[in-house]
Amino acid sequence: MEETKNLKELTSKISNNLLETISILDILEEIIDGERKEGFLVSSMQMRIHNAFNDIEECRKLIANPD
Repeated sequence: MEETKNLKELTSKISNNLLETISILDILEEIIDGERKEGFLVSSMQMRIHNAFNDIEECRKLIANPD
């Protein structure tokens, strides 16, 4: 596996993986079509991934503009 050289590359890679996972969960949400337990699990994962994506974006801003 290729080693990431810097934080900017790493956060970009993480963001891409999160965006792909969000898309996969959207598809899964359509497949389960309102099943309550499964829907709860998917929506919980979506919320956590959106939060993680937002945190990564905040990290990228801090990296770009350190104090």
